[in-house]
Amino acid sequence: MTTFLILWLLTQAIAVALVFAYSIGLGRPAAPRATPPVAVIVAVKGRDPEFDGCLKRLFAQDYPTYRVVFSVESATDPAVGAIEPYWQAHPDRVTLVVAGLAEREGQKTANLLAAVAHLTPRDEVLVFADADIWPEPDWLNRLVEPLVADKAEIVTGFSWMLVEDDKFTSHLMTSMAASVATIPRLPFLNGVWGGSAAIRQRHFHELGMTRHWRGTLSDDLQMTNVAQKAGDRIAVPRELLLRTAIRTGGLKEVIDGARRWYMLVRVHLPAAYAMTVAALTFVTAGWIAALAGAALGRADALVVLIAAFTLSVLRTFGRLLLVRRLWGRAGVAENVPYLKVDWLVSPLATALSAACGWSALLMRRTTWSGITYELRGPQQVEIIARRDAPRVQG
Repeated sequence: MTTFLILWLLTQAIAVALVFAYSIGLGRPAAPRATPPVAVIVAVKGRDPEFDGCLKRLFAQDYPTYRVVFSVESATDPAVGAIEPYWQAHPDRVTLVVAGLAEREGQKTANLLAAVAHLTPRDEVLVFADADIWPEPDWLNRLVEPLVADKAEIVTGFSWMLVEDDKFTSHLMTSMAASVATIPRLPFLNGVWGGSAAIRQRHFHELGMTRHWRGTLSDDLQMTNVAQKAGDRIAVPRELLLRTAIRTGGLKEVIDGARRWYMLVRVHLPAAYAMTVAALTFVTAGWIAALAGAALGRADALVVLIAAFTLSVLRTFGRLLLVRRLWGRAGVAENVPYLKVDWLVSPLATALSAACGWSALLMRRTTWSGITYELRGPQQVEIIARRDAPRVQG
């Protein structure tokens, strides 16, 4: 047991070191050598408070030439009312597409496919964005920079969650997400996140993404799969952490969302699913062994447990440093409630994430934004039921 605990503690130390490594050099200004026209595509359903913040920031970009294509399920969607003032203020920058009800794919995918059908040859770069992100003014510049420098075929980012309701479950969900967001980017492990992703329109069609999106529930995991098979380079600049304000309705909502994500990863990227669940299981087993050993009076387990919590505090400090370098004092202030409890919540978040991963092993059905789907394969989705539950989809 002692050997296992030492090995486990070593992996914890490496994980903490990686968080600090992530923060090195953050804050570099974006300076793309060219700024081709961009079409930002946003699939949206409903009007959550986060969408209003997203709209404000989408139209405050310091990028010279871009337009925003919003795609909704129906013309009566509450999101339309939020979009209209921006449409009136920027008629040349806003396009609204009504996708209609999805039939054999996710509603978000159906919205994206409808939006893509309204592109023009002038839309040289496509940027796909979730409706709950809060992008910084240099967001489009950072996405475009590696594309025009020919360093990647696809550029993407990660979500950095902001707790808006100060609920324990929201802190738990944020901790689960932060463990992925704050690791250094390794090209062979990079995946596309649909909340913030850029690709040249020409290459999008070369990949045949409209065909590959048909029948899918996960637009970004499917794009990751297609891009990897094509040998594409996927860049994830460290500065591209997108603030995403969250509110949770309880533990069930958090678990359902995590299980859905693991189910989708299992179907689209089975190797990544296996590696992720195995790593989380190992970390969880270490916490359980250290806690149990300490409770039984084992001195070695107690020492390891104290060292592990010390490392957890250091990891939180590393995340604080990251936040300060990306968003300054204002960013620190809005993250303080989460950072105060992160070091303590992190072990529980890891255990919950591992449990959700295992429980998704045979999972086939999920309810997402009021629609119940059955997933039979990467491009085999059946809609089982619908209910009226307007929400921003991301």
